Amino acid sequence: MKSDDRLFQLLAAVIAGIGILAIIVVCIVKYMPSGKHMSAEDYFGVLGEDEAAVIVQDHVAQERALILDGSVYIDYTLVQRELNSRFHWDASAGLLLFTTAEQVFEFAPNSTAYTVDGESFDAGYEVLKTTSAGMFLSATFMQQYSDLKCEVFDVPSRVLITFGSTQIEQAEMKRGSAVRYQGGIKSPILTEITEGTKVTVLEQMEKWSQIVTPDGYIGYVKNSRLGKVHENVVTDTYYQAEYPSIHQDGRVNLVWHQINYPEMNADIKKDIKGMTGVNVISPTWYFLSDNEGNVQSFADASYVKRAHKAGLQVWALVSNFSENVSTTAVLASRQARQMLQNYLVNQALELGFDGINIDFEGIAQEAGYDYAQFMRELSILCRKNQIVLSVDVPVPMDFSRHYHRDELGAVCDYVIVMGYDEHYAGSDLVGSVASMDFEITGIQNMLTEVPKEKLISGIPFYSRLWYTQTNEDGTSQVTSEAVSMARADEIVAAAGVSSAYDESTGQQYAEWTDEQGRLCQIWLEDDASVGARAALVGKYDLGGIAEWVLGNQKDTVWEVIQSGIG
Repeated sequence: MKSDDRLFQLLAAVIAGIGILAIIVVCIVKYMPSGKHMSAEDYFGVLGEDEAAVIVQDHVAQERALILDGSVYIDYTLVQRELNSRFHWDASAGLLLFTTAEQVFEFAPNSTAYTVDGESFDAGYEVLKTTSAGMFLSATFMQQYSDLKCEVFDVPSRVLITFGSTQIEQAEMKRGSAVRYQGGIKSPILTEITEGTKVTVLEQMEKWSQIVTPDGYIGYVKNSRLGKVHENVVTDTYYQAEYPSIHQDGRVNLVWHQINYPEMNADIKKDIKGMTGVNVISPTWYFLSDNEGNVQSFADASYVKRAHKAGLQVWALVSNFSENVSTTAVLASRQARQMLQNYLVNQALELGFDGINIDFEGIAQEAGYDYAQFMRELSILCRKNQIVLSVDVPVPMDFSRHYHRDELGAVCDYVIVMGYDEHYAGSDLVGSVASMDFEITGIQNMLTEVPKEKLISGIPFYSRLWYTQTNEDGTSQVTSEAVSMARADEIVAAAGVSSAYDESTGQQYAEWTDEQGRLCQIWLEDDASVGARAALVGKYDLGGIAEWVLGNQKDTVWEVIQSGIG
């Protein structure tokens, strides 16, 4: 039995040892950092001959660069989307255009020659390369006119693009470290960095930080190996030319004047009678008439003289509401753009009006870059001839991001945000034309893209009367009509009801059932609602206010606006 006991004890000790060894192995497996490296192909993707991966500040781009004879060329799609949208491929002309504050550069593909305002130059290298993979722009040329820097690294071939004049967070490594693909010791290693290496810190977490190495790897290191994180402003030697603007003294107080046929121009004296505080009038004179850039005009030189005599600047409006005209086609054609631009500027010089107001609405997503290019080109002509250039844009929404409001704010003298049609004709959603929250949010969002001194707040002089007809089957049909301020008061009075203040919109609200059994609803514009909107101009220190449209107002609003904007 003693022998059996010893055997049992020995077996138990072996089992215990195996268990302890297993625990040790599990701990080693669990807590020992992985030494596995991620291949460059897995991280950057497979690179073809002459191709290079592109890292843009804090991410790896999906597009590739080309390195040809030691020169770097960046994919045009990436350039326009993330780097410098002022490089614009014009398919209609077969040219790459680059627009500054005063000039337009023209580059033909695969040529060292280029032109500026008709004068020829030689870059000494091809600025635009075209291959079966697409179009590629010379990084050498791009860096001359863009606030960025391109650095090239080998094995694997890659280009790191960083922006100048930006605020970033940086730190020095206290100790050498593996840079891992993700936060965690089991994540594969991308590269190794040594003590003292300065890295850009993208995000700090509890135990790990996401960093960018000086040679373009984006990964994670332990916080314990990272030195103190501090903010740093990266500066560059790039000189960005300013876009000089024409600004009048004090705030703009503009009213649009709807001109539906030439004879209406003679009514200006009558229409502005009793108007006070306004310093700009914008007649709706011009309409796109075809896809070639031609225009229908109701313009009148005598109107300009009468307006000037009354102390008003004239900013003539051009719209794209004409039937059978494709705004997309007009903007995509360089010849059509130039036809329209030259016509408008020549009209200003010939008739003597002071500014041009562009009111292109419903711009298609695919026309966004062409629209921005049109405004850049027009701004040059206006700047050279001292013509004020303003543009009307909808309240910022995700679906209107392609209007490139930041670019409009750079190249135009004024940007007017149309703070109305929160609820619009044809919509089944009944509501205010412009609630106060809609106005405030629109202004706040615009100010993230447009300088405050250039931003003009557009407000409505009209309300929308809504009719909801409930059918026998329980379905509803919604229709509406726009009515002036005075007409709205008359309608409410005739219905025999009184309005009450609606706190949710900041307006007076009334509803009733008419003789046809329809539910009638209206959110009213009055001195109080107009005054509240005008006060926002002073609160946010904006460039001014604009009103749609002359003739829809009650004359008491003029003093309210003047007092509100300060």
